[in-house]
This record gives sequence, C-alpha cells and structure tokens, in this order.
Amino acid sequence: MTRARRLRAVPALAALAALALAASALGACTSEALDPVAGGSTASAPTAVSSGASTAQPDPGMTPIEAAARCTTTRRLTGKGEVPLDAVFPGAETSATSDPKETVPGPDAADRTQCPGELPAEPQCDGLVPWTDLLPDEFVPASGARRIVGGYLLTMPKQAGNQAPPESSAGTKVVTFSLVDLVAGDPGGLVDYLDVAFRACAKATPSTVAGVGALVGTVRSEYGAGSAEVVLLRRGTHLVWAALDGSGWEKGEQQRALAVLVARLL
Repeated sequence: MTRARRLRAVPALAALAALALAASALGACTSEALDPVAGGSTASAPTAVSSGASTAQPDPGMTPIEAAARCTTTRRLTGKGEVPLDAVFPGAETSATSDPKETVPGPDAADRTQCPGELPAEPQCDGLVPWTDLLPDEFVPASGARRIVGGYLLTMPKQAGNQAPPESSAGTKVVTFSLVDLVAGDPGGLVDYLDVAFRACAKATPSTVAGVGALVGTVRSEYGAGSAEVVLLRRGTHLVWAALDGSGWEKGEQQRALAVLVARLL
C-alpha cells in the first residue's frame, strides 16, 4: 500500500498498536490475491495514518474461513465389530487383516442442512456390496445409522509368498464384512434398501445362517474364483453383510466363517 502523503512522526507506541491491529485482521481471513512487492524487495511496516482513534475496516478482497461441518467421526472400535483372524482362518500361514475402526455421527450430524444425505433411489449393481456407492462418511448420514464398522480378513498359501497378488493366487480366501447399528425404527430405510439390493444385484434368496434369518446370493469374484458368496444378516437393530471370495475354500469352511461372524457381530 502506498502512502498519499508523508506524515509527521508518530510515537512508537501508536505504530506498534497499528501493526498489532493489522496482524489480527490478516489472521482472521485469507486473501484471494496479493499485490507483488516492486523489485522483489520486502515491504516496510505501514505507518499510522492518523494520530486520532480509527476503526480498521475488513478488506473486501479477503474471504472468511468457515469451519467444515463435522458430520461423522471415525475412531477406534468401542463395541462389537472385531473378528479375530484365527477364529475364521485357524492356522493361517500368510494373512492380512484390517485395523478395527468405526464411523459414527459427528457433532453436526443432527443439522441436516450441513449434513445432508440419502440412499440412492435404486441399487448401484455395478459396484460392490451393499451397492450404495457411498463411502462410510457418506453412508452414515445417508442411512441414519448409529455406526458402521467395516473389516476384512485374508489368507493365502504360504508358498504363494510375494510371487503374485492375492487376487490371482490359487488358494486365497477372503472375508469382507460390515456391521451397522440401526436407529430404532430405521428412519433411513436401510433394511428395505438392502433387501431390494441383495435380491436385484446378487439374486439372493431367503435362508438361515447359524440360526439367523439371512439373504444369500452370489456376485462376480474379485479374487479369481468363479463367484463370491454374499450374505445379509439381521438380528434386532444390528445388520451384517459379508462377502466370501477366493478359490481356496474347502467344504464347510464358508459355513464356519459365517457362524463366527454371527457370534462376533450379532
């Protein structure tokens, strides 16, 4: 900024006060554009323009920084949702598991103007289970869920080593699962959405898994098998969906894995 006229000397205290006021105004907003200093030199500190009292006016070129809405919070698991690898794949040689976490509504979740969202009008069958095409931080406000927990368990033969990725290694077995705690009454309509999605996208039919009512169907394999089994389970306000994929499953192993999910998650 250039001065219109040269001023008389101002006491040092008034100059320091002006500098503090300018620093405070700059810290409260961001500038969309800054004028370059001629010749690349550093601009000198501005001098007070009046010996009398004055009020600093906001620069119209500055945009206030607004805090982002806190619609969800992702944190370490605090309730049900952890499934030990050894319980599903006893004696697994080479394995991988997810770090247990849960996504819950954030401090601003009740404000629907800041945290909008709804489930798709129809299932996105070209995607993955549960065919909403929503990430966890989008799924929670869209479904009205109290929390969602996701995880995966993978094992492959030791001899496979690092020679090939799991999706192309014979003998790989994978379980991916999600646990959702519903709000009473399910105002987001998640149960009905999933019922339609499993029937439409996986040709699922009613069944019973470890004593719990279920929908069981199949989808295209992501790990080199002919198909993957997908299951939807519900008990009270708890929903679980899971996919069992890979080419390494022996007879009875999938049923045992599902029984573990029922015991640990429902």
